[in-house]
Amino acid sequence: MSWSVPSWSDIKAGWSSGWQALYDQATRTYASAAQVDPTGTLTRVQTFVDALSDSRATLDRMAAKLPNPPVTDADKAAVAKHRALEKRYHELAAGFYDDAQPATDATVPSTGAVPVLVVGAVAVGAVGVAWALAAYEYAVNLREQTDLAERELDARIEASREGRALQPSTLPPPPSPESAAKGMGWLLVGGLAVAAGVIVLPTLLKK
Repeated sequence: MSWSVPSWSDIKAGWSSGWQALYDQATRTYASAAQVDPTGTLTRVQTFVDALSDSRATLDRMAAKLPNPPVTDADKAAVAKHRALEKRYHELAAGFYDDAQPATDATVPSTGAVPVLVVGAVAVGAVGVAWALAAYEYAVNLREQTDLAERELDARIEASREGRALQPSTLPPPPSPESAAKGMGWLLVGGLAVAAGVIVLPTLLKK
């Protein structure tokens, strides 16, 4: 996790209207999830964090392989693709890490306090938990897209060495938060036990 400038708050300030709408809906709807089922919620949040971490590692590996400076159209396309995936990573991470802080005994509340989940070395509050649940599918999709992008980049590097040409990229467009924020169905996600009238969780847009 990086705490460097620009801050996660700065990144959130530049969100599209779709990301902001998803975030606003998440904080209104999901905040009690940790109280309803702390164990199930922790598992879901951990999976979200793992997906982001995997994407971060893949993006870092890709950065070391990119042509610098880009010369051909294929070089420029590869750099542009990496930048787009980087932007998507930071948009997703900002909603979670802006509500997080390093986990210490002081950040973990006693019974009855506002719920804080500890994921690895990070303590995250209700807002971060809400975002992890709402944006879970986007984090998983990003991991899949970065994996595919790295495989394509490796294939193009190998083809270039051998003097072969490859077909255009098969990387699909990422899911849009606009449609998810406007028209979510309702679903119990990941085994969260929901008390009557307490909370329901939306079905997120599939890729």
